[in-house]
Amino acid sequence: MQGFNSETEESIAIDERDVRALTECPSVLADVGRTKDADDLYVVVSESGKEYLVDAREGACECADAEYRDPVGGCKHVRRVAFATGARDVPAWIDTDAIDTHLGE
Repeated sequence: MQGFNSETEESIAIDERDVRALTECPSVLADVGRTKDADDLYVVVSESGKEYLVDAREGACECADAEYRDPVGGCKHVRRVAFATGARDVPAWIDTDAIDTHLGE
């Protein structure tokens, strides 16, 4: 996903995991199941129905991407939690029409 910073007139690229975190439709659930009464733990349910436990405090997830590649900034599930909870702001230059309408609900 590309953006354009009108102040600097520069094209800006966004990391592919950020794009997926913003545009795919996983559900972020707190205080349910394994996260019941646990601060900073979330269950992320993917579009395919798979569930992943995310520790927002540690930036950890139990998905294969996090386990085997350990990307800087976290996997898409960690990033989705950060965007959904407001811990991380969506860049102002992002095309909001491309963002999942359920983000932050």
